[in-house]
Amino acid sequence: MSIPVDPSKLEDELNRFGQAAFLLTVSDDQTSHVAHMTFRFQEGALCCSISKTAARNVEVRPKVVLLWPPYENNGYSMIVDGECSIQGEELKVVPTSGVLHRPATPEASGELDCGNDCAPLGS
Repeated sequence: MSIPVDPSKLEDELNRFGQAAFLLTVSDDQTSHVAHMTFRFQEGALCCSISKTAARNVEVRPKVVLLWPPYENNGYSMIVDGECSIQGEELKVVPTSGVLHRPATPEASGELDCGNDCAPLGS
């Protein structure tokens, strides 16, 4: 389950999750490209140094995903969807939605298929 959230809460979440995240783009052969990047928040966007492969991918397919792994055991991952563009020597991602996500434990759901446990950004 994904809960749409207001990306304006993202800067607060970056204080908890940190600046390093995985940038996921799609290559010409429709495979995923994952790059571990360091982002800074600037005027409502996330910016990072340019990655040649990611830059080539976003020229054709600008929709990207950013993923921050949990910063604590059994914690939430942060997943942000965005539109990416090339701005000089940087990639600029304008967030369109985001979610804090973790799998639910089987004990919490009472079922083998434990589903998930999502929370909107800023919770």
